[in-house]
Amino acid sequence: MVPSRSVINASPLILLGKVDQIHLLGALAGQIAVPRSVIREVSAKPDGERSVQTLTALEFAIVVDDEIPPANILSWDLGAGETQVISHAVTHSADRVVIDDLQARRCAKAMGLAIIGTLGIVGRAKVAGLIDRAGPIIQKLRETGLYASDEIVQSLLREVGE
Repeated sequence: MVPSRSVINASPLILLGKVDQIHLLGALAGQIAVPRSVIREVSAKPDGERSVQTLTALEFAIVVDDEIPPANILSWDLGAGETQVISHAVTHSADRVVIDDLQARRCAKAMGLAIIGTLGIVGRAKVAGLIDRAGPIIQKLRETGLYASDEIVQSLLREVGE
């Protein structure tokens, strides 16, 4: 059986890095591919180099080269990272993309990709037993820049038994 593969965008990495929770990506079974354009974007942020080092030290994370995206993805006029994430996922038949940006999520959906965001990672980590409680981590994520409505947060917390 081929191992599963997720392709991750910058915002989940930046947010999880800000709250020292990059290891929660282990809740995604299989390999996590990170396009070089995403690495550049994360590295440019304060503490970004530390986040990149933490990420690349994970045994399941691999950095992949940027590729020329198909025209149907370019037509969405997304950022470089989002474009590479979706392009890599489509071209290499990834199981899902890890992406928060609404327009990029719409594009990924139009391309037939499964999508999970930062909140979904935290929820999966709780279910997998990687963390005891999702609520405090979600609160920290919101304080450091994650936009999520109270309704979505409460729904996720109910789903994971909090």
